[in-house]
Amino acid sequence: MMAWWNRFSLEGRTALVTGGSRGIGRATAELLAQAGAHVVVSSRNGADLDEVVRGIRSAGGKAEAIPAHIGRIEDVEALLAELERRALHVDTLVNNAGISPLVKEPFSGTSLELWQKIMDVNLRGPFLLSARLGRAMAARRSGSIVNISSTGALRTSPLIGAYCVSKRAVNTLTEVFAKEFGTHGVRVNTISCGLVETAMGDWTIKDQKAYDFTLGMTPLARHAQPDEVAYAVLFLVSGAASFVTGANLAVDGGTGI
Repeated sequence: MMAWWNRFSLEGRTALVTGGSRGIGRATAELLAQAGAHVVVSSRNGADLDEVVRGIRSAGGKAEAIPAHIGRIEDVEALLAELERRALHVDTLVNNAGISPLVKEPFSGTSLELWQKIMDVNLRGPFLLSARLGRAMAARRSGSIVNISSTGALRTSPLIGAYCVSKRAVNTLTEVFAKEFGTHGVRVNTISCGLVETAMGDWTIKDQKAYDFTLGMTPLARHAQPDEVAYAVLFLVSGAASFVTGANLAVDGGTGI
């Protein structure tokens, strides 16, 4: 019988983490590397990516960077082409890149330009990567995809309405791909985050009223740290979750109760 801790090993695996230069993405990339994966980090900021790669390598891990704007089709295509050029066969995909701009007007006043920008990054990017890399995983009959979503998909706010819609769609994206790829040995799951102390969610920390409100609806009475989400990712992509697919794991401190 395999020792239980070996179930969490990612030795021999190649993981792509989008939005990997900071926050949840960086914490995830660092943890997957600690678990033995060869990690490819991607984001718009090449300088920050280089820093992440240096940190992982200095700790004895394996990592490399491929800059890409997940909201641009040409960048996604270039990312996929570069993975192929480097002979990197991704069997672990973490769709983490996302944006959540605040809108200081009713949801109905959201501009089409902003709507499209949010959908391009939060939904189209994960779809394209999951479709292309998922098919390759299916051909090899092994792989795991995790989509980073949000409790905002179920507890909506007019301030981030388009973001909430995009994340609800991501949840469905997970379920559809889980059904398509399941018989080919590929698992697809979602993590729905509550408020995490990252640059994207710092408005809820700097605004005292928003901070008090969010803590008031969180039974654990605090925000999450990026590494707390990263450990949930590790579980879902590892052998410890070998019979888990199509699931939506809430890492929200209990806000969904």
